[in-house]
Amino acid sequence: MAIVISKNSALNDDLWKPVAQVVNAVLEDTDAEKTKYDQLVADLAIEKKSNKYAEKQTGITSLSSFDVVNEGDKAKLDDLQEAFPKLIVHSAFSKSVALTKEMLDDGDIDTMKVVASNLVKAYKRTRAELMSKALTCASSSFTYGGHTFDCTTGDGQALFSTAHVNKKDGATQSNKSTKQLTLDNLIALANMGRNFTNESGIVTGYEFDTIIVPGNCPTVENAARVIINSDKVVGSNNNDVNTQKGKWTLIVDPLWTVAAGETPYILMSSEANKAYNGTVFYDRTALDVKSEVEIDSRNLKYNGYGRMSCGFNNWRHLIYSTGAEA
Repeated sequence: MAIVISKNSALNDDLWKPVAQVVNAVLEDTDAEKTKYDQLVADLAIEKKSNKYAEKQTGITSLSSFDVVNEGDKAKLDDLQEAFPKLIVHSAFSKSVALTKEMLDDGDIDTMKVVASNLVKAYKRTRAELMSKALTCASSSFTYGGHTFDCTTGDGQALFSTAHVNKKDGATQSNKSTKQLTLDNLIALANMGRNFTNESGIVTGYEFDTIIVPGNCPTVENAARVIINSDKVVGSNNNDVNTQKGKWTLIVDPLWTVAAGETPYILMSSEANKAYNGTVFYDRTALDVKSEVEIDSRNLKYNGYGRMSCGFNNWRHLIYSTGAEA
């Protein structure tokens, strides 16, 4: 994330200066460490940087196939249109923490290192939580940190909807299901995703290759592992080859938790995600850390600040299933 540590008053304070130098090094080292939260965001989204208040995502409709023309005839002028635009607005996030004067007096440098490290780790977790909340949202918005965030795509529908509309031909499509995670249902849903049509009504043909499951739903996780790792067809005495082995990547999202008895899962096409800039995560302002010595308490206070956002330019790379029906 390339943390920014601003010049701070602690480096000019005779008592805190040696500690501040150590703490700053801990902040930089922690930022450089790749965590499971960094990996989760990278697995689920296309990560981008931004230098604007918000980012507008859009695309264009496709050209139709070439026309057959008679000798000497002019080619027909095709019609290109802007696809549904999507504005993704950045939000600010901040957190403060204090190293106490008592820690300094007692030489408790190890505790101070832990506190500093946790500031960066909390920011990394916040990025992942925001991404997970958005991706697993079952409606048109979700709440995080007491604030409401948009979870619609360019067509104005919720990310997972039965009423997505193509821009050019007006056809309606769905990327929601109720099917349990079984071998047959996985094949059927992947086929459905491969046959999604684009804004012009042309079949996209993208292969689905990723299964995302909640972190507290071991039955769904186990079902996914059995399906995608078995050599033979699951639950069959026949000597049939399991055609799904080696095709899928499983992502267990530890930040996605569901109520007891719920068994949802998400299918994703990483190819379509890249092609459409489907799920996008923007870092507007990298983690910026400042510190100051408070006069009243003599504590050394650190504040971390960053701006980020995530959103969906398209929905055709994702399928959500509640897993409620066989």
